[in-house]
Amino acid sequence: MPRGTYAPNPRPSESAHDLPGFLVHPDDALDLPQHPDPLRSTGCCQGPSGTDGPNLLCPGCAHEVATRQADCYTQDQIAFTPAAVCLSFTDA
Repeated sequence: MPRGTYAPNPRPSESAHDLPGFLVHPDDALDLPQHPDPLRSTGCCQGPSGTDGPNLLCPGCAHEVATRQADCYTQDQIAFTPAAVCLSFTDA
């Protein structure tokens, strides 16, 4: 996923590694604290697999808002849960 872009994934495939929501580049999601439950960030070798539920929180209210995937068998991406997203478009 290129920086500065997003892609909706409303109907993921049957694969457990394909997350629903809005996908963004990891460097575009700033200051999201990790979930305090270490089991939410388990992975194989490079980072969290994202298969154990949302692992990133809102910095203001601490609600679960996104899942980071960065393991060797997943895409390196962040998937925001649909309920945590409000799309807004402006002319630049």
